[in-house]
Amino acid sequence: MALPLFDVTSDPGPSFQNLLKMLNIPLSVPGATDDPIHATTVVALRCDEGVVLVADRQATAQAIAARDMRKIAEADRFTAIAISGTAAAGMEFIRISQLSFEHYEKMMDETLSLEGKSNYLSALIQDVNLGTPFTVLPLVAGFDINHNRGRVFEYDGAGGCYEKDDFGVIGSGTSFAESALRLGYREGLSLAECIELGALAIYEAGDNDPFTGGPDFVRGIFPIVVTVTADGFTEQPEPETRVIFETINQRRTASKGRAGGDLR
Repeated sequence: MALPLFDVTSDPGPSFQNLLKMLNIPLSVPGATDDPIHATTVVALRCDEGVVLVADRQATAQAIAARDMRKIAEADRFTAIAISGTAAAGMEFIRISQLSFEHYEKMMDETLSLEGKSNYLSALIQDVNLGTPFTVLPLVAGFDINHNRGRVFEYDGAGGCYEKDDFGVIGSGTSFAESALRLGYREGLSLAECIELGALAIYEAGDNDPFTGGPDFVRGIFPIVVTVTADGFTEQPEPETRVIFETINQRRTASKGRAGGDLR
């Protein structure tokens, strides 16, 4: 297949989105239906070493549609993308985002900054949310190698991009997860402390929001835990994640789920 050629007046440049438009290739939403499946809750926290992301695994329509969905993906070595909203549109959004960053690097022979990546996606969000009947609300988090720190970016439905100084939350369980994060977050948290707090926030969301899945001890399915540091994108091994959620569950069992006591 030959590469498309453009004259100087119509060259789409490094924008993969503009390239698709020039080739009349619409953004597709494979498998979309009148009763779309929705992805739910993800949290991202800044810490001294970088960022931590934790996501539940459930996708929901009229009933639970999937128990093992993956809502966090590696955009590149130092960037993670998480999605909520219409699941099919969200997964397509992740794929287009990955291709967009790769296309930019090949065209410009340089890597977009983390802030550049987050701003780059605003137009893509507008195309999905304003140009289709589906909604995607993503979250971008990563390690900024230019400033040597973790950063978290949220979006509104029209593509507006907002950096969060502490943490970001997306999805139907936002109010419950955010309450736990507001009580437990502080400056200077270590990576391990952020993992524990993020896990607790997802546990709270799963315990209170009918659309968010918590740890599934029967099936052995646990939320995804990802860190992005100076060493890059890393997904925590399932046995370690299991221990964290078992510890939270044991505390809740001991208190019989009643309120009170230490947040930890």
